[in-house]
Amino acid sequence: MKELLYSAANHFKQGKLSAEQGDVKGALQAYSDAIKDLHAVKPQRMRDVLLAQVHLSRYQVALKTEPHSALEDLRFGYSYARTTREPQVRELAESLWAEHLQGSKREIPSLSS
Repeated sequence: MKELLYSAANHFKQGKLSAEQGDVKGALQAYSDAIKDLHAVKPQRMRDVLLAQVHLSRYQVALKTEPHSALEDLRFGYSYARTTREPQVRELAESLWAEHLQGSKREIPSLSS
């Protein structure tokens, strides 16, 4: 189990590095690999914290290129962040969720227009 957590953490780091370098495809693949590893681990706090971080990171990278799957990542990341009670991850999730809601409000035309 620990090996899978370490592998997932390494994939997560690789995804962040790829995203910073502008390699969207590489980042998305690394994040997907991390998620696959994490789903093979029994539920536990560290697993769920990593799942939240990976999903939220993948959401941020995929937002412009794959908006539908990105929204799914936001939902999963938000859900995991809320259950872990990890303050930093939860703050990030709340912030991204609020940004998403603000963006959704701008896209919906007003009925009074």
